[in-house]
Amino acid sequence: MKNTIVLAALAIILSMMSCTDKFLDLRPKGYENYTTYTDTSHLNKSILVEAKLMQAYGTLRSWAFAWSGLAMNNYTTPDVEKGSTPTDGGADIVSFKTLSFTASNAPIKDYYTSCYSTIYYANEAVALIAALSDTVPLAKRNTYSAEALFLRSVMYYRLAQAYGGVPWVDKVLAQTDKTPARSTREEIWSNIEKDLLYAIPFLPTRQALTASGNQGRATQNAARAVLAKAYLYEKKWSEALAQTSAIIASGDNNRSTPYADIFTEANEYGPESVFEVYCDSKPTLKIDLSSQFGQIQGIRGLPNLGWGFNAPSLVLMNAYEPGDPRKAASVIANGDVLEGRTVRADAAGYQYFNKKAYTLASERSLYGRSTDPQAYWLNIRVIRYADVLLMHAEAACELGNTTEALDKLEMVRARARAGNNAVLPKITTTDQTELRAKIHQERRIELAMEWERFYDLVRWGEAKTAITNFVTGKHELFPIPQTEIDRSGGLITQNPGY
Repeated sequence: MKNTIVLAALAIILSMMSCTDKFLDLRPKGYENYTTYTDTSHLNKSILVEAKLMQAYGTLRSWAFAWSGLAMNNYTTPDVEKGSTPTDGGADIVSFKTLSFTASNAPIKDYYTSCYSTIYYANEAVALIAALSDTVPLAKRNTYSAEALFLRSVMYYRLAQAYGGVPWVDKVLAQTDKTPARSTREEIWSNIEKDLLYAIPFLPTRQALTASGNQGRATQNAARAVLAKAYLYEKKWSEALAQTSAIIASGDNNRSTPYADIFTEANEYGPESVFEVYCDSKPTLKIDLSSQFGQIQGIRGLPNLGWGFNAPSLVLMNAYEPGDPRKAASVIANGDVLEGRTVRADAAGYQYFNKKAYTLASERSLYGRSTDPQAYWLNIRVIRYADVLLMHAEAACELGNTTEALDKLEMVRARARAGNNAVLPKITTTDQTELRAKIHQERRIELAMEWERFYDLVRWGEAKTAITNFVTGKHELFPIPQTEIDRSGGLITQNPGY
């Protein structure tokens, strides 16, 4: 994908420039779009599709998606502190810790808008693909369609997860078109299932993308994993197990990357990666496709790597089993020595940081990056292989197949031990209730401070007892942004309790 993004943009420019000897004869900006693009267009017939897909991917590394997503997914739980200084981020961000947010909360609105921006670009890509002629091979057209449907499904999954039922838009709306009323969450799940089941056979494998230099784009296993997540919400355990089984059997992912190394630049798109968002900053190569995802979470103090948000809480730190190496791989404390340098937290700020957002000094010195830069190149790991294994274990447990559940649970714990067999003893209980609790706890620790905890607690029905101020019947969902309700003239309705 790193090559594709740059080349797609360059191809559009060069193709348009090659059509004329006079600069003033160039098409005006915005002329080439889904309404003007035909089989007789002077552009290469695949370039605009690539461009729209790249725009859709680009929204995933946007400020709105990272800043809002971390707050909604993580600060709402006891395991994560907002971090930074007590008031940094403003009242809107502080409100996530107390669940006091309202329908006017800016990050909640930005997250909603960001998801629909991705959907809009994906729908534009679908419209452009429909205009491609037979001169573009059918296999390529099918892959493009599958990729667009994947991106659209990812964001509808996020929307349904956060807001419940939302308007389903599967085409490019004209300016005169009104946004439709909310579909039910069940209808959204059904549409996601349909699109992903269509897309999976036409998507490449991770290894094929790596070989072609197009890492970071949609893969078969990424689509299967999103589909499995939707099935878990619906408690379709057999269907979820079928998708996770296919991922495991594919051999496209594995546990060979040590836990402590998963989030390094060297292991981007590695065998642990099921879906991750491409971010990059290489000044000497004139590549700037950066994200503030890493900056938001980096050490606030010395070394100066960021703002210190999305930090581990004492509750989380106390939840690790004795000797679990994942704790040292996930938590940075004031006074820790990293690569020969003592961490000095901002005296006015929180004293712990998320090590999954730490960038090695060797990364900071590459490609003309400045001293102690703030991780603009840090990829966003959205779905990891361990997440898939634990989804598989959960589904198997709910189906009463404790043998299969224990096997996949052990696969996660075996890698976590990092060769130290004195820690993380093998779990052997075949009691379904006990095993369910063990799997839930393993997800909590393995995926700490990532994108899962709040929604896991909600779908398990454990949020009421785990989260202070959680109101049953209200906080399972975030409010629909008031601006969206107003813009729809009241056609879009609000969630209960807001």
